[in-house]
Amino acid sequence: MAQDSPTVLAIDAGQTGVRVRLERSGVRGEAHEFAGVRTAEPLSSQLAQCALEVLRAEGVDPAGVAVAIGTSGVDNVERLADDLLGAFSAQGPAPRSLAVAHDSVSSYLGALGETPGVVVAAGTGSIIYGVGESATARVDGWGYLMGDDGSGFSIGARGWRAVMRAHDGRGPSTALLEDFAQDFDDLEGAYVKIQADPDRVRRMASYSRRVTAHAMSDAVAREIAEWAGTELAQSVAVAAGRVGLTGAVPVARLGRVLTDATVDAAFETTLALRLPDAVLTEPAGTGLDGAALLPFLGERSALRAAAAYR
Repeated sequence: MAQDSPTVLAIDAGQTGVRVRLERSGVRGEAHEFAGVRTAEPLSSQLAQCALEVLRAEGVDPAGVAVAIGTSGVDNVERLADDLLGAFSAQGPAPRSLAVAHDSVSSYLGALGETPGVVVAAGTGSIIYGVGESATARVDGWGYLMGDDGSGFSIGARGWRAVMRAHDGRGPSTALLEDFAQDFDDLEGAYVKIQADPDRVRRMASYSRRVTAHAMSDAVAREIAEWAGTELAQSVAVAAGRVGLTGAVPVARLGRVLTDATVDAAFETTLALRLPDAVLTEPAGTGLDGAALLPFLGERSALRAAAAYR
């Protein structure tokens, strides 16, 4: 970033956590961390509150700041941008400028910049984003009720279904039954406790680690882990096809799920079949890095069309 660049407040907002970082004259400050966004509630007030807390702590006037946000849980970035301006104005001066995008866009920017390719992000949820020369494509990321296949939530939920099937005698025995049962005095009451937990999505996703930990020795756990890797790879191939990418397509992996050996092995095997010349590429940066780049996208960038600017 050039020395005369504006002060940028970058926000990477996910369900697991929100990270906020101030960048002044190209120098990055320390990231401030907050609890994850609650996607069932209005995002604008949550995001504005995080931004204003950091700006006040840093002694910076919002009127001189370019706020750049990549967030999950947004279905209309134009409307969210307007709502954010209102939320800022209600508490003082509005920011100098505002750029808002879904976190799939900021994650892509952080990982691959504006280079055509595909980024797969699999944490609590999952989303795959493809960028071609003139088009972008989002695959999945439809939330835990309607999608997010291959995510931590989906792995945890499948683990629990396997546990309860084994408990009932409807399914094969699995080491997951004894493991999961340790958390509850009465396994048959687990569903009530988990469904009543306001943090149930993250709580369910946390069981994915328990599933993958058993994948090397338990057939049920291994099948779930391999399913997750396969689903994510198939989505990558679909995203590449939708934006017209062929040949040596850069593919970057983000999120904890694909750090598991069993999940990643299934991912690589399926990707080799569906997109044989894909080039697995280490991400250049994070979603927070990508958010900071949103204000500087060129007018002709395929990614710029996916963001809202004010």
